[in-house]
Amino acid sequence: MYLKKTNCNFVWLIDLDDTLFFSGGKVMSTINSRMTSFIQRELSTSFEEANRLRVEYWKKYGTTARGMYEQHGVSFQPFLSFSHYLPCFEIYIEFKPYVGKILGNLIGRKFVVTNSPKNYAVEVLKKNGLLKYFDEICALEGMWINSRLRCKPARLLWQRILDKTGAKKTHHILVDDTLANLRTAKNIGFKTVWMREYRKKGQVHARQISNRPEYVDFTVSTIKELLKVSGKIR
Repeated sequence: MYLKKTNCNFVWLIDLDDTLFFSGGKVMSTINSRMTSFIQRELSTSFEEANRLRVEYWKKYGTTARGMYEQHGVSFQPFLSFSHYLPCFEIYIEFKPYVGKILGNLIGRKFVVTNSPKNYAVEVLKKNGLLKYFDEICALEGMWINSRLRCKPARLLWQRILDKTGAKKTHHILVDDTLANLRTAKNIGFKTVWMREYRKKGQVHARQISNRPEYVDFTVSTIKELLKVSGKIR
């Protein structure tokens, strides 16, 4: 993978969906529908009940896939392969044209940290010419710790990343649209950036609070503002 030569004192941990691009439209509606269909078939239940479980597990476990595993013993691979199957997915996803330039100008190492499967994250970034800006993809399959899945917002995930990078806690900057993820990252000592560019477009984001919580260091309304944040944390 392409590794950009930068000052490695800082580590950017950047979310994918609804942070680098808006996934609340066709992308997430399609994935959610396929998740619900899988649950309906796997558990032999109604579509309505399957949809309720999808949302419940997402809220409780951070990802529906973990909920299906914990509650029903459903393995990840078939669930994720079915739910994230988006043929010609480039028609669903559109990055802002300046995203690559912003990422290239951020000082430090850059990780994508997503609760989505790795093949989905890699393909999304590759198709849009952004994969080269990241040193590593931290995706769902790599979040097993002590034989348990510890996806965002698990504190153990942040600790594993901290151990891996070797950088100071305060030199890790999490950029995410989900407050629960920012809260646990701040508790471990990371800098936190609340991405609010797509907050009003999705129902989940619309329900989140408007004021900046105490565990959020910076709020940004567009990825362009990350350059200003970078200047303040050097």
